[in-house]
Amino acid sequence: MKITSVLIITLVVSISTACGQSVDNIVRKITDVNEVQYEHVGIAGQPSENYQNFEKLKEKADIPTLIQLTENKNPVVSYYASWALIDKGYSDLAAIFSKYLNSDKSVATFSGCIKSEDNLSSEFYHRFWNKTTDKKTNQILVQLDSLILYHDNPDWLLLTRALENRVYPKSYNQRIANLAFDKGYKEAIFYLSNWYKAEYIDQLRQALVKYLKNTKFKDVGTTPYVLNRLNNWTSFVA
Repeated sequence: MKITSVLIITLVVSISTACGQSVDNIVRKITDVNEVQYEHVGIAGQPSENYQNFEKLKEKADIPTLIQLTENKNPVVSYYASWALIDKGYSDLAAIFSKYLNSDKSVATFSGCIKSEDNLSSEFYHRFWNKTTDKKTNQILVQLDSLILYHDNPDWLLLTRALENRVYPKSYNQRIANLAFDKGYKEAIFYLSNWYKAEYIDQLRQALVKYLKNTKFKDVGTTPYVLNRLNNWTSFVA
């Protein structure tokens, strides 16, 4: 019996060690590529090397290991670990997102034919956002959006997503008004002009005039989105 017990313990330890080494090996491979690659990259849409590494990481690593890997000094490893947590249905994604928002890092990305540099917070958010069908009521997305709204310097794209996902309870209006009128975020101005125009009519007029005076449209682009919003404002700007 003692020999059998020793053999069982030895086998369990060997399996655990092998799994640990497997995860470590995958992490090294991800680090060597050092780029967040989506599933298909390049003109021909070939399967990417690092996405395959990510799939192996998701398969091999348990939740505690993935949480630990989000602290990895290599942002690509951190990102893929957070991506795996999303895919595994981890419940406290808000904690991971908050960490990225408060200590953001840029990461090299490769999707399709496009290579760029993006923030971990944006990549993480959009991974979850793209997988969420009901953006109005999904409670995790509500948590992520609240973190964006109350961040000191929210990214304009994340703020756009958060404000377009739903109409918030009036308890949020003071913060959104602060973003619009004190900090000058046009995304917040758009939101209030859509849903609370009568309540904020005078402040919206002033904010719009200030925005028009201070914005060089050759730098931001006169997209149909911006032009349509500006056309909507002409009815109350005098």
